[in-house]
Amino acid sequence: MGTRILLVDDEPAARATLHRLVVAMGHDGVLAADGADALTKIQNEAFDLCLADAEMPDGRAVLEAARTRRPPVPVVVLTGEGTVKHAVAALRAGAVDFLSKPFHNEILAQTLRRALGNATGSNDGPHPTEGATLVGEHPAIRLMLERIDQVADTDANVLIRGEAGTGKEMIARLVHASSARRAGPFVAINLAQLTEALADGELFGDAGRPGRILAAQHGTLFLDEVSALPKPVQAKLLRVLQEREVLSADGAHPIPVNIRIIAAASRNLEQMVRDGTLSDDLYYRLDVIPIEVPALRERKADIAVLADHFRREINARSGLNVPGFSPEVMKRLCSYDWPGNIRQLESTVEKLIHLAADRAVTLNDLPTNLRADVVDLGVGIVDLPPYGVDLRLLLTRLEERLIGQALERTGGNKNRAAELLGMNRTTLVEKLRRRSVA
Repeated sequence: MGTRILLVDDEPAARATLHRLVVAMGHDGVLAADGADALTKIQNEAFDLCLADAEMPDGRAVLEAARTRRPPVPVVVLTGEGTVKHAVAALRAGAVDFLSKPFHNEILAQTLRRALGNATGSNDGPHPTEGATLVGEHPAIRLMLERIDQVADTDANVLIRGEAGTGKEMIARLVHASSARRAGPFVAINLAQLTEALADGELFGDAGRPGRILAAQHGTLFLDEVSALPKPVQAKLLRVLQEREVLSADGAHPIPVNIRIIAAASRNLEQMVRDGTLSDDLYYRLDVIPIEVPALRERKADIAVLADHFRREINARSGLNVPGFSPEVMKRLCSYDWPGNIRQLESTVEKLIHLAADRAVTLNDLPTNLRADVVDLGVGIVDLPPYGVDLRLLLTRLEERLIGQALERTGGNKNRAAELLGMNRTTLVEKLRRRSVA
């Protein structure tokens, strides 16, 4: 048999259905009648994954017991019909993924692949960043979750905006899980990774192969980085949205299409419309319900919670016991702008945990760009004169001064200078080029 999966549900019918599907996929399904039964099995047997009903008694205890095992057992929670609040609570508590009942068989298969990939270190697994998108109590996060609840009973297209690393696909999956389409497929495609020919073939099919649009029938099609869609393919997608049909793979006849589209973008789509690189008609059809995913620098009050969340999760996955961050270390983490957002924060915390291994993280463990206390550095640099100041000129001169010092300190080494300044080398080179042109 394949991997061992513990199936925990206090409803016999649901338990039997799960077992049948999991076994049909080639896995070894082990049944637990309730939380107490699951706790006993987790303590005494080895499992690769646990699927557990989030709403049964002892559901949270099962999640905690699985997380604290050595090695830990990743948990996918099963939530009631469209109960996003339970999915959010479970993800915040350390679950690697969630399934809303009723679910499409393919969604179960996708979820198992993600969760088992994460357990084995495969790149196919879910990054912990995905669920961490929902960790924190900043008003922007609460507003985002409220918006998801608002769209649950609609069938309108959704446009998710947010910078890279903010977790837009997790939001898309939550929207699908809270909708009436949750029993249908959730089909995702990252358009930034495809050429025009590949994007056309993936969406509409080719050589007798149906595309992702038809694969998403009666479900949700998630178009990640929709800004990368080539203009000819934009026109074809617009016709699908207008006519609600797509040609069969052989082009012989039209097929009615019943899908909801959730698009995501990290670029300024309004500017693309003005530039003519994005069809205005397509943009307006996609941007029916907007959801904004805030950048991490816009929710700095959540950084401490997120950093500790990652510390606990990485400790559990790695069998380590690195204690909580000191106030000095946490101050540095919270003062940084995190241009790579939550994904960058998680990656940094992971490096710190593995570097410390069996001790507390110190200031010397931090990357160079986090050792300078930006908060203290910014206080007292200059007081605003009574007559005001040319802020742009002041910041330009300050930037030039710090770049000059960084290059002098590193003997002209642009890589090291960029590290000291907390920027990419290409950004530093571009700033130097502009200075020489000016």
